[in-house]
Amino acid sequence: RSKRHAFVLRSLTKCAISGAPAELPAFDFTPPKYEGPSKQEVVRLRKTHLSPALFHYYKDPIMIVDGKMQYLFDETGRRYLDAFAGIVTVSVGHCHPAVEAALEQQYRRLQHMTMIYLHPEVAQYASELSARFPAPLDTVYFVNSGSEANDMALMLARLHTGNYDVLALRNAYHGLSESTMGLLGQSTWKAALPQGFGVRHAMNPDPYRGAFGA
Repeated sequence: RSKRHAFVLRSLTKCAISGAPAELPAFDFTPPKYEGPSKQEVVRLRKTHLSPALFHYYKDPIMIVDGKMQYLFDETGRRYLDAFAGIVTVSVGHCHPAVEAALEQQYRRLQHMTMIYLHPEVAQYASELSARFPAPLDTVYFVNSGSEANDMALMLARLHTGNYDVLALRNAYHGLSESTMGLLGQSTWKAALPQGFGVRHAMNPDPYRGAFGA
C-alpha cells in the first residue's frame, strides 16, 4: 500500500508542476464492455423523469457504470480514482470481494426480515457494533439513513435533557428531512419553508475558508 501511495503522490506532484494529467498505477481489473443507454440518453431520461432538485455540478458530468475497490469506470472504460467514497458510503472500496461474498451468502438465505421478529444477524451486529462504543454507550437503534438518524438523535436529545434549543454549525450538512433541514448550515439545500425551530447556528471553525483564517 505504501508503494502505491508513494506512486500516486509522485504522480500528483508531477502533474501539479507540469500541468500534465495524473497517471494512475496499474490495476488488475478490466470492466465489462458497457452496453447500456448512451450518456445523452441518460441525460434525457434524467431530465424527463427525475426531480430537478437532483442536480449535478458539471456542465458535462461523467457517467459512472462500474466500480472496483478504489476505482470507478465510465462508459468508455476510463478509470478514475474515487476520493469521494460514494458520498462516504463505500468505506472499504467498490465491490470488495469480502463484502460481495457476505452479501451473496446472506441473500441466498434471507433478504429481509422485519424487526418485530427475531433474527440472529441483527442482534449479533448490534452487539459487535456497541462493543466498539466508549462507555457507557451500549445500545443501538438502526435506521435507514443519516437524515433519519439525526432526526432520532435530535428528538432523543430534547427528550433526555428537557431542553429544546440546539446548536449547529454553519456550512454543516445533517440531512434533508423537515427537522434536519433546520439544522443545515448550507442554503443550497434549504427549502423555502418555516424550519429550524430552536436551532442556533454557530460559526464553523474552518481554518481554510473560515471567517477567522488559519
